[in-house]
Amino acid sequence: MLSSIRKHARSWVVKALFGLLIAAFAIWGIGDVFRGAKTAKPILKIGKNFEYTQGDFDRELKLALQRVSQMQGVQVTPQMFAAFGGAQRLVDQAENKGLLQAYAEKLGIDMPQSAAIQAIQADPNFAGATGQFDRPRFEYFLRQMGQTEAQYVEMIRSQLRANEVLVAMLGVIHSPSPLVNSVYGYTQELRTASVLTIPNASITDAGTPDEAALKKWHEDHADRYKAPEYRAATLVQMAPADFVQDVSVSDDEIQQEYDSRQAEFTTPETRDVEQVVVQDQAVADKILADIKGGKAFADAVKAETQGDPVSLGQVTKDKLPADIADAVFALAADGVSDALKSPFGIHIAHVRAITPGSTKSLEDVKAELRNTLALGRAADAMESVREQLQDELAGGATLDDAAKKLQLHIQKIEAIDASGKDAAGTDLALSSDAVGLIFGTDAGDPSDITALNDGSYAVAQVTGVTAPAVKPLDQVKDQATQDWIAAQQSEKATEKAKALIEKLKGGGDLNAEATALGLTLKISKPFNRGDGDPENGVDPVLAQAIFKLKPQELTLGQSAEGPVVARLIEVTAAKPEEHADDLKQLEQRVSQSLGGDLQQAFYDALKAEIPVERNDAQWQSLIDQSDQ
Repeated sequence: MLSSIRKHARSWVVKALFGLLIAAFAIWGIGDVFRGAKTAKPILKIGKNFEYTQGDFDRELKLALQRVSQMQGVQVTPQMFAAFGGAQRLVDQAENKGLLQAYAEKLGIDMPQSAAIQAIQADPNFAGATGQFDRPRFEYFLRQMGQTEAQYVEMIRSQLRANEVLVAMLGVIHSPSPLVNSVYGYTQELRTASVLTIPNASITDAGTPDEAALKKWHEDHADRYKAPEYRAATLVQMAPADFVQDVSVSDDEIQQEYDSRQAEFTTPETRDVEQVVVQDQAVADKILADIKGGKAFADAVKAETQGDPVSLGQVTKDKLPADIADAVFALAADGVSDALKSPFGIHIAHVRAITPGSTKSLEDVKAELRNTLALGRAADAMESVREQLQDELAGGATLDDAAKKLQLHIQKIEAIDASGKDAAGTDLALSSDAVGLIFGTDAGDPSDITALNDGSYAVAQVTGVTAPAVKPLDQVKDQATQDWIAAQQSEKATEKAKALIEKLKGGGDLNAEATALGLTLKISKPFNRGDGDPENGVDPVLAQAIFKLKPQELTLGQSAEGPVVARLIEVTAAKPEEHADDLKQLEQRVSQSLGGDLQQAFYDALKAEIPVERNDAQWQSLIDQSDQ
């Protein structure tokens, strides 16, 4: 395989594209896939020595969720992450890492531990104020990542060994300039068009359908007038709130609940903090001396660092690094700390304002606590009734008789569709779970007693099913008539637009034609082929058609309002020579795109040669368990 890759890599373009593999591997970040912790059932087993366990996946998933949540500004759940392909991508990346590691071992490529140590010591992330390797900073990093030094060294060693495979074959990637210029010219060319929309509503001679025409329209477009499946059902539901009136809660119990949950009712003190972090003690001392001499904090920082303080905003104590938190929260408002050391450097903090913490009193939350306790006990009572209902149904009682005996609410539904509406289109205000239970139950016997997402239980018995059917014409005559007229208007407007294009093929004034029709001609803004100019009637589909025209040629488009006649009036060619920065960015994107394709082909080739055992059910189970 190696000789095959080398053969095809003789082209400098291919060598360049493979450079992306090295970069991609390097920026995958710090994960746990090279750690020693394993489970009995690994998600991945590649070659002889590589395993990716549930523990590895769990750690990487937590790190990924933290990063994505911070970027999006909302809490991203494992289910959300998996739904967008994130979890699958984690496992795919682990598989690629394992393939590289296994292939490096197969080729006999080794990497001494000293090389990994040198790489770590040269990493600028671990450099101190002098620019040299700073062990406290490195150890702080390891604590944050939950790794030992030996584990991290082994991970870097494995990464370097895998990179060695790629470096042996590949060069630095550079997309050919002619290719980049062609892509730039294609994507950045602009066109301007004159645009005339002929509104369907402007057609006043569409007529009205006779009985035969309307009947044929109804038959030809039967799906438009089809009634959904309706079901008749009996629904019995019980929720904790139904049993609250039978539950009593004492004041002593409320007090105990308040004491155990007091942290929930306490708002911690926050402080508006700004800080400066320097690496030189002499600089810190000078800033403090300037402040003691009467300078404002920001002015003192500016004078010594030529920069502004960094605002941390309103923070609670636990949001500050542990090395400085106590000192910062001991300051008075407008106070300035001494020089405080942490692995990040020397901090000087300024407290701009203090918002005191507060605690809600028992009286403030008494009703809330009483309701919570009552609902909890009511849920126990409901569970007892659920068991009784189960016994009644198992003993042969009908759903109606069992519900009446246990004094449960019985809801009779004459007709409901899958959206929860009745035959008149009125929403019956059932939860989607309840509607789903009705439509997931066969007609006849009651369903199982089913827990719904709102904490209630429900039993459904379907007593009738009306299959989907086309509504008779007399029930939809008005709507069918309107639809027929609208279709005629659209057809006649399109015929008029086509006739206009035919008339102007040999030349002619589109603006004059618009005036004669009592319409307004628009001139679009210059647009590219991907976006068009929707404000002026050029949607992306019409834009693509306009980019196939020569100047003064016409084409036909469609809009919600009616057909659109467009004439190309100007072509603005891209000028890559005037946009060096844009061209450079495009070159990087083209290289990444081509490199990504070639990278995947490389991994596919490795999978054909190296045995891979993959069990996706393992990580999918972890995602499912996190929702419980």
